[in-house]
Formats: sequence, C-alpha cells, structure tokens
Amino acid sequence: MDDKLKQRLIGALVLVVAAVVFLPMLLSGQDETVSVEVEAPERPEMSSEQIAPAAPIELAEPEVVAGIPEAEVIPMPEQDSVSETPPVVTPPAPPAPVAATPEPAEPAPAPAPAPAPAQAPAAGQGDWVVQLGSFSAAANANGFKQKLEEQGYNAYTVTASADGKDITRVYVGPVLDRESANRLRDELDRRQGTKGFVVAFDSSTGKR
Repeated sequence: MDDKLKQRLIGALVLVVAAVVFLPMLLSGQDETVSVEVEAPERPEMSSEQIAPAAPIELAEPEVVAGIPEAEVIPMPEQDSVSETPPVVTPPAPPAPVAATPEPAEPAPAPAPAPAPAQAPAAGQGDWVVQLGSFSAAANANGFKQKLEEQGYNAYTVTASADGKDITRVYVGPVLDRESANRLRDELDRRQGTKGFVVAFDSSTGKR
C-alpha cells in the first residue's frame, strides 16, 4: 500500500478517536483542566515487498470499414455554351378608358321676338307707299309679293311700261303719313335686305 495513503488512514483514525474521547467531555461540561491520556495505536509495520505492476489491457483491433466511394464531380458547362433566354415581360394591360361625363349643354338663348310688322292700312287709306323693286318678269314680282303677304305686309304689284318694255313694280302700303312710310321702309330694309324708297300713293303707284 502506498505510504501516503497509509498516513492518511492513520490521521483519520486519530481524529475519530479524539472525537469519541473529547466530544462527551464537551457535552457533559467536564473540567477542561483534567488531563486525558489517549493511547494511540502503534504504527503498523510497512511491508518491504514491491507491488507488481498491473498487466496491460489488450484492445481489439478496429474493424476495417469499406471505403466510401468518392462523389462524382459533374463538370459545369462553359458560360458561352449556355443559351440564356431573356424573360418575357408582359406589359400591363392599359386601363379601360373612363367615359367622360358630358357637361350639360347650356340652354340656347331664346330667339328675340321678331318685331311685329307695321300694320299697313288697307288700300285707299293713306297717301304714301314704299316701292321695293321693279321686275321684268311678272312671275318674280308676284313671288316677292306673296312672300311679303305671308309676313303680314299689305303688298301689291303695278304693271307699267318703261322704254317700250313692260315692268312690274312691288309696293307695300299705303300708310297715312310720310313719317310712318319712312319707318316701314327701314323695317323692310332690315328684314328683306332691300333698299326701298318712299313715294306718293297716286295714279302711277296704284291709286284709283
């Protein structure tokens, strides 16, 4: 046995004996001045024989594991040989056109009321007429006369001879005075676009 181990065992044994002896004394309150003799055991004699070394432990040889096959390396194709197809980008569909809300049309201004034609007195009740034109064709004169009558004017025609040719004149009237005849002439000028003139209502213009 190792010397150090033996010394440790002896020291532990001494401590146990001391505890057994002194612990009751402490608990019982015995006078500490009393000397206590402790008989220690004799030191054991150490054997001089050498301890044989332990035999080495033989370990079994590890089994040989079958070799793992190496991974096959696949060569990458060269950059130039790879045909890259560009991604097809589909353009977004255009938004549906929004129908514009038509703005409410402004109401057309009401046409100005046409001025009422001057009420020409019946034939034979005035001294002035307005001559509007002379026509070589009686049909044209009668057509113009009918147009004036449809507009409410008192129109009539008179056939006369000038330079050996028959002409037809168109008149409107008669009216009572020259001032009224002038107003009638200006009104016919605005509505018909004709430059008439005021003449006396006598035998040459139709008065009987």
